[in-house]
Amino acid sequence: MATRSPHGPDLDPALHLSGDGGTPDGEAHPLDAPRTPPAGRAEPRDPAERVQERLWWAAAVVWRRRWWVVAATALVAVLAVWLTLQIPDRYRAETRVLLPDSGSSGLTALLGRGSSAAAALLGGGGGGGYTRYLAILTSRSAMEDVVARYDLVRQYETEDEPDPLAEAVRELSDRTDFDVSLDFDYLAVQVLDEDPAQAAQMANTFVEILNRENVALNQESASTNRVYLERRLERSQADLDSLMAEMQGLQERYGVIEPESQSAALMESLGAASALVAEAEVNYQMLRSEWGDENEQTRTAQAGLAAAQAQRDRLTSGADAVMPVAVGQLPAVGRRYAQLQQGIMLQGAILEEVQPLYEQALLNERRRADAVQVIDPAVPPKKKAEPRRSLLVIAATLSGLLIVVLSVLGAAAVRRVAPGVAARLQQPV
Repeated sequence: MATRSPHGPDLDPALHLSGDGGTPDGEAHPLDAPRTPPAGRAEPRDPAERVQERLWWAAAVVWRRRWWVVAATALVAVLAVWLTLQIPDRYRAETRVLLPDSGSSGLTALLGRGSSAAAALLGGGGGGGYTRYLAILTSRSAMEDVVARYDLVRQYETEDEPDPLAEAVRELSDRTDFDVSLDFDYLAVQVLDEDPAQAAQMANTFVEILNRENVALNQESASTNRVYLERRLERSQADLDSLMAEMQGLQERYGVIEPESQSAALMESLGAASALVAEAEVNYQMLRSEWGDENEQTRTAQAGLAAAQAQRDRLTSGADAVMPVAVGQLPAVGRRYAQLQQGIMLQGAILEEVQPLYEQALLNERRRADAVQVIDPAVPPKKKAEPRRSLLVIAATLSGLLIVVLSVLGAAAVRRVAPGVAARLQQPV
């Protein structure tokens, strides 16, 4: 009856004779022999039992080669320590600046206090924000400025690259971080470098470039706004002068001062004149039928009728002083007067809105505007930021151990199946 080894199923006690698992007579180890079921025992068919058998086989192989595994892993650990010691220490310096308030000052604030019509007219509204700062800091010109100022092409050893400046800029971008904290409203500029003092200087240089470019852009924007507003003021003033001149001509020509009240007075006078004409005509016809045309009273009534008709005609033709406009021309004159009045009011409203904006843009153009506010300038850090040598060594050692174990198991598996594969290949077809 077959007996089981206390160390696992079907494992030969010879596995435990020596540290490397070799047999006393130097022959091939049983683990390296072709896999055959033990005498008196059928090949296991239970999947769990087969998995357990393979796990014990792998453990036995590793145990037999344990000193080789330990030595190889130790060598990997030593190499990892040596390699990590070759990596220079890098220090991270950080400076922080306040995020801009897009509606706190200048033309934008004035637009915010003004009417929505003025904001729409002048293209006003919110803008800028931290994205403006990030656009300046990550721009190619800012990166190249820092590279040139600190001779990073030489420090990063990119002289032999096809494009040394572009490679230095790429390396600087990899070593630079711009983090935005929306909770506390600040932008952090972080720079990694082997020299802690230079890391702090480079971080402060980024803020200096940001300040310079931001001021230049603000002044340019203020100048553009000032030019636009100046032209808009001139055009509105010219339009207003033209409308007022036309209004004056209309008033002088037609005597129009207040069309509504003048029209009401004209219609009232015309009604009264028409009533007098009707009364005089009735009186004249009555006297004429009673006394004849030659009667003195009839002639007097006829003269009164003619006078009433003349008065009515003067009012109808516009010859009266109430409103020297013909009744037929009243709609056209009133419409043109209303158009001119509306245009004058519109241009006056535009001037009222644009004038303070123009004054603000003029002030912004003449001052050094909107420098960034630094919360914490960068100082040389005391502790290194990277590399984390302990983590690198541990990761390299574990990876080496895994690779060595897999190599041992792979070699044992190849030795185990190689005779069977060779035998099958030598069989006749």
